[in-house]
Order: sequence, then C-alpha cells, then structure tokens
Amino acid sequence: MKKSITFALSIVFSPFVFATNWSDANNLPSDISYPSWIETPYSKSDRLQNATSNLYVDLKQWIEEQNLYQTQPTSIYVFADTIEIKENFNLVMQNQNLVIFARRVIGPGSPTFVIGQGNTSSSVTIISPNVESPFNVISFIPNGEIKFDSIDNASSSGTSIIASGNNYFKQVHDDSYDMFLAKDDGQFRDIVNRTFDMAVSVYDSNKSLSLDLIKWIENSLRKTRNLVESDPILIDLYSQTLAFRQFIELSIKSKNVVPYLDRSLYRDKYQIYLNTMMIFEQHRERIIDRNTSEQDKIETTRLAISSINDVLKTQDTVISQTKLNIDKLFKSVTDVESQYQTQEITVLSARSNYLYGVEVWKTQQQLEAALAIFQAIADIGSAVSGVYTGSLAGVNNLTEQLSKTPEALDKAKNLVTNLKAVTEVIGNITKVATGIASLTSEVKSTMKYQKITNIMDSFDFAVPTLNESNLAWDMMLAEVRSNLRYADSLGIRGARNFLLELEKQVLLGKAINSSQLNLVQEQAKLVDLLLTRSTTISQKERLEEHLQNASDDSIRLELIERELARTSQHFKRPMFIALSNYLAAFEYWSLAKSQISPSLNKSYLDYQFDLAAIETEYLDALNHFQPAPQDFSITNYNIDDKKQIAAIKNTGQFNFSVSLDAPSFCAFDRVRLNKIRVFLEGAELPFGKQFNLNITSTGNYLDRLGAETHKFNSKPLQLAFYYHLDDPINNQTTITTDGSLSGRFNHIYFEPTPFSNWNISLNGFDKNMPENNQYLEHISNIRVEFYGNGIPNGDHCSN
Repeated sequence: MKKSITFALSIVFSPFVFATNWSDANNLPSDISYPSWIETPYSKSDRLQNATSNLYVDLKQWIEEQNLYQTQPTSIYVFADTIEIKENFNLVMQNQNLVIFARRVIGPGSPTFVIGQGNTSSSVTIISPNVESPFNVISFIPNGEIKFDSIDNASSSGTSIIASGNNYFKQVHDDSYDMFLAKDDGQFRDIVNRTFDMAVSVYDSNKSLSLDLIKWIENSLRKTRNLVESDPILIDLYSQTLAFRQFIELSIKSKNVVPYLDRSLYRDKYQIYLNTMMIFEQHRERIIDRNTSEQDKIETTRLAISSINDVLKTQDTVISQTKLNIDKLFKSVTDVESQYQTQEITVLSARSNYLYGVEVWKTQQQLEAALAIFQAIADIGSAVSGVYTGSLAGVNNLTEQLSKTPEALDKAKNLVTNLKAVTEVIGNITKVATGIASLTSEVKSTMKYQKITNIMDSFDFAVPTLNESNLAWDMMLAEVRSNLRYADSLGIRGARNFLLELEKQVLLGKAINSSQLNLVQEQAKLVDLLLTRSTTISQKERLEEHLQNASDDSIRLELIERELARTSQHFKRPMFIALSNYLAAFEYWSLAKSQISPSLNKSYLDYQFDLAAIETEYLDALNHFQPAPQDFSITNYNIDDKKQIAAIKNTGQFNFSVSLDAPSFCAFDRVRLNKIRVFLEGAELPFGKQFNLNITSTGNYLDRLGAETHKFNSKPLQLAFYYHLDDPINNQTTITTDGSLSGRFNHIYFEPTPFSNWNISLNGFDKNMPENNQYLEHISNIRVEFYGNGIPNGDHCSN
C-alpha cells in the first residue's frame, strides 16, 4: 500500500506558477513554490492614508489605480522589494508625505514630484540602497524661489526632501528609519515578513538573490530599532533573518570543505532528526488541510507543539556537537600558527644564504631590475607574516624598495599585485574571524537584540571563499617561484633552497587561512542553530497563545498555519547542512559528484529518499573503482636535507611537503593513508631513548584520479607516534603508540591523502635548556613510513 505524504509545502507553499513581474525582474524560473499569502498585497486606504506592501510594485500603475492624481491622502506609503518605473510621470503633492521603501528601484523612467505649491507642506522620502534612475523633486517656495533637486541615494540608503513654507531642506537617513514608521508600521511589518518567506522560497533557485533579500531585511530591521525592540515578533524575525544569513553565507563559502564525518553519522543522526521532523510535518499537514475541522486543527496543533519540544531536544544535541567542533578548530588554528612561526625561522636562515648569493652575483652583473626584484623577494616572507599581526609595513616597504628602480617595479607589477591580494585576503579573514567570534559569544550568552545589532553594525561578512583564498596565495607563489627559478638559473647560490622554504611557508599560510575559514563557518553554523532554537521557543509560545483563543477566532487559525509553515522551513536547515556535509565527504571519498541535491524546499519524504541514496551511492562508488583500491606500504621516504634536520635539532620540529608528482606515490591514484610513522635515525643516538612525536597535517589536500586533480580542505589532522629506540646502529625500535588512523573512525569517510604539508614535532623538546637537546645533534636522517591504500594506475610510472 502506497502512502502519500505530501510534506512539501502543500497548500501553504503550493507549487503553482509564479508569474508575477517580480520573478521576471529577478530572472527567476516560473515554477517557484512560495507561500500563498504572498499573492495578496498589503493594502490600507482611507482619507488620511494610502499604503501598500508587495514584492513588486509598478509605481506609475499603482498611483493611477489609487487615483492619487485626484485623491490626496496625507500619507502615502509604497513598500516593496522591487519597484519598477517604466516611464516618466509627474505627481503634484499638496500637504502630503510620500515614503518609498524598497530593496531596489529599477526601470528607465524617472518620476517628478512637485511639492510646496500654494504655500503647502510636503515631503518625499526614498529609502532604497539601489536606485537605477533618480527621483526628481521640484519644490515651490512661497518667496518665489523654485528648487530643482533629485534623489538617487548614490551615497546613502535614504534621503528626504521637505518643503514647508519658506523652509526647504534635504535630509540623509543612514542610521535609523524609525521616524517614518511612527504613525503606522503595518506596511513595514508586511514587507519584511513577505520578503523573508520569499528569500527562503528562492534559495534553491538563486542563492545570491536569497542572500541579497536576507541582507536587506537584516539591515532594515537593524535600522528600525525602536520598533523592533518593542515587538517580540519582530525580534524573532530578526533572529531568524540573522540565522538564515549565517546559513546562506556558510553554504556559499564552504565548497570543497571536507568535514570529519562518517557514514554512521549521516545514517543514524540524520535518521533521528528526520523522524522528529516527519512527525511534526504530519501534524502540520493535517492542520493546513482545508477538509480538517477547526476542532481537529486545534487538537492537532497541540500535538504539533509537543513535536516542537522533541525538535528542541534534537537541536540541543546538534548544538553541543557544534560547540565541540569549534573548540577543536580553535586548537587547530593555534597549532598551525605555531608551525608557521617555526617555518619562519627556517626561512630566515635560507634567506641569509640567498642574500649572500645575491651579493656575490651583484658584483658580476649589471641587471639592475633583476637585482632589485631578487633583493625584494628576500623580504616577502616577513612582509606576509607582518600582515598576520596587523602590520602592512613590510608590504609597503617591499613596494617602495621596488619603486626605486622603475624598470623593476614594472617587471614585478604582478608580484606586487598578487602580494596585495594575499594581504587583502588575510585582512578580510581576520576581520570576519574577529566579528563572528564576537557575534558567537553574544548569541551564546544574552541573546539581546540591541547587543547583536551593535555587533552587526561593526562588521560585514566580506569573507573570501576557500578557493579565493588559495588562489591568492597560489598566484603570489607563482610569481615568487618564477623569479627565484630565474635567479637559480643565473647561478645565485641559495635561491633554490630559499624557494623550497618559502613554498612551505606559503602552504602554512594557506593552512592558517583555511583553518580560520573552517572556524568562521562552524561559528556561523552555531549562530544559526542558537538563533533558530531561540526563535523556535518563541514560536512555540506564540502557538500556545494562539491556541487559547483559536476556538472563537478564525484569524488565529490562519496565524497558526503561518507560524507552523515558518517553523517547518527553519527546521529544514539542519537537514540541508547535514546533506551538504555529506556531499563534501562523498566527493572526497569517491572523487566523484553525488547525485543528491540539498534543498530547503524538498518534502520530508524526499529527505527520506536522500537517506536511502547515501547507502546506494557508497556502494556504487566502490563498483566504479577500477581496479579496486589496494593496500600499500612505503617504508623508505627519506628526508636527509640538512636544513630540515637542522630545524628539528634547533626547534624540535620541522615541516615537509609531499607533492602530487612525488615518485614514491606515482603508481597510485586516489591515495589514502591509514598510518604514518616517523623515525629519527642516527648511529650515535642514545640507546633506549624514548621518542614521542606528533604528526600534523595542515588540512590542505590534493588528490588525483586519472587525469583529474582534486583539491580539498579539512580540519588539520593530528596523530601521535611514540617509539623506543632499541638499537640506533641497526635502527631497531619498539613502537608503543602507532600513527594509525583506522581505529579513530568507524566506516571511515575521511582519510588524509599524503599530498599535503606535514609538521613533525618532538614532545619533550626543552626550549629553556638547550643542553638537554644535545642528543638531537646525532640525527643524520629522518625516515617516514606511509601505509594506506590506492588505486593502481599502472601507466603513470615504472618504479
């Protein structure tokens, strides 16, 4: 027996054709599902006031329909997401105040408003951050003067022109819109709610538009503080808006970020959350069914409220896990920063040798431009490091140094441009990390509207994507690499080694930014979850209040339906995030795209189908691995570079990178590791010495399958490898803690590739008493062992 459960938005969110001018103006498909209440515009008309609120308003047409050329209401309010002006028109206003409030005003037309005639008082106010064509205002002053002005909001989001008697003035509104809502705020409440529901509805079709809508609502609510602070419902709408903004920012920015999640989480926790949602949605479907009696709707609402309590318990579990993830990410950022600082020391040593080589070469050559570039590159590492501490002095000094030789500045313009791009990326990430940390802290504590809006006033989400961040670093490195290879070809001693160490520093710089972006995204997720939970509690309380009076008030039942529809929508966001995490994990695991598409407008039955597809895709991917992955062990990956060995002797740690073309791995595609070992070798190392090593990846990974290269980012991986040195001459050891990954995960979804930047640090390295580290002087080689599995490629190499 087939049971039909239409968990999609059914009657309230029915999938009929959305054929309004609004969808056309925003380049949207015609079959968007949206709340049916949006079809009916808000309208209020009497002798004193004429007001409307709608997603789309043709201004000239509306004025004609309201007969505003003849009627003269004191106040005219036109609130919309999009106002279109298709042609020029004039409107004479006498003792009238016009307020136009919109996200954007489009069209080729330019209206002209005539005010102040006959010694009357009138005003024109345009509040919109985006005005395509200016509004013309002609003001007649009783002293015979005529003022010609226009409003285009080029430098502000709101402007008023007021003519009253002999007084004429133009006023800018950037901080508050409260004064325009003092008499009547119905149209404002309508447009922010209307736009919010549409932002959710269009998310699947156009994420950028959805984000634009949400940003406009959030900004508008922030600038109407007096109104919002006095109304718990608007405070909840602000919380939902800010939460949804966090969610959209997260989903847009988190491409190729691989979570540490396994299939059991997707299968089991996803199932628990889904079951809870489905019970709630069954109740809601019965309530919105027009064949359900009012008494049955009331009883079913009580059951729905009970389901909300279950949802809150589930949300608490997700919030606790997210907080734990954030704590781990904070540690990851700190660890990578420590590795970066260690690499700086190595770079400085390589820089000294390189500069000596430049000085030797300088006495023999007359290439002034090349010399200037070579000398400037020596300071690039410290210049970038300075940006992390908030100083641009190094970047500015490098540019100034190059400018002394005009030909050098011209030849190195790409280097300068790309260096500035990196500093901009670092600066933006740092600002957002600070802002989101402050917002997270506030949301975790007081959840006060005023404090949250103050934080939102101080920063924006100008955070680059992971790809944008990595690209900026890569482009800068490409220029550095080109010039240092040129220097090496000219015989400048130390250029090659300096490049090697700079490349490691860049990889660690990328890793810092990646870790910060992961942290920002996880904090944004927490803000979304906490704000959504707070809103859910308020919605439950309002439902209980509506329920008390629902038996004798049909309007209450309509409010209940709308409240439940909104609740249903934000319940889906954790489902969306879970599926998005799955997509990233699946692509990393299979090096193929998943067929599942996360959506906010899916039915809960579709979410069930997605759950089944998770298992199916996993099995299908296994069948597509040809040949099947096979185990390997690489036990002779030797690091005998003097600089690397000197680093562990002097600092207790060192960094090394494994490139995609590393000979040791050339016979395999889709390489995954489940164990890493690192041995410090030297015939004169002390017998019986215990070595405790920490192995850490930066979280940036490469991989390949055939001709395709894949890039991923994840949280830095940390492993412990401890061993007892039984015989240093024959390199015989007893392993006490193996660097194994297999025991950490059940049904592994994340295993690192070797193609990353790795840090090895020695526990017990004595920074205060160097003499206790003397035994490290006997290290002559560092041997790394990699164990894992890969798909044999056969034709890539013949080692």
